Amino acid sequence: MKKLLAIPAYLLSAFSVYAADDIVGTINPPGTVIQNIGQTGSFITAIVRFITVIAGLYALWQFVTGGLGYITSGGDKGKIQQASQQIMMSILGLAVIGASFILAAIIGRLLFGAGFNLLNPTLQQVK
Repeated sequence: MKKLLAIPAYLLSAFSVYAADDIVGTINPPGTVIQNIGQTGSFITAIVRFITVIAGLYALWQFVTGGLGYITSGGDKGKIQQASQQIMMSILGLAVIGASFILAAIIGRLLFGAGFNLLNPTLQQVK
C-alpha cells in the first residue's frame, strides 16, 4: 500500500518542478492593445466621435427624406403633417446629438483630465 501512495506523490512532485520553470516565456501584448490608463481617453474619444458622425448622418438623412416628403405631399394634410413632424424630429435629434457630445466632453474632462480632447480634435497620422 505504501508503494502505491509513493508513486502518485512522486509524479506530483515532478509536475510541480516543471510548473515552477518558465516554460511559456514572456508574452507581450500587441501594440494595438491599450498599455496604460492614459490611452483609455483617446479610445473613448474615437468611439464617441464615430457614434456622433453616424447619428449626424442619420439625422441628415431623416431631414432630407422629410423635406422630400413635404415636397411630394401634393397638398395632402396628413402627408404634410407627417413630413413636417419628421423634419422637426430630425432637428431635435441634431440638438440631442450636440448636447450629448458636449456632455461627453465635460464628463471626459472631469474623469480623464486635460488630455481628453473631445471638443478639440486633432488629426492623427497613419504610420
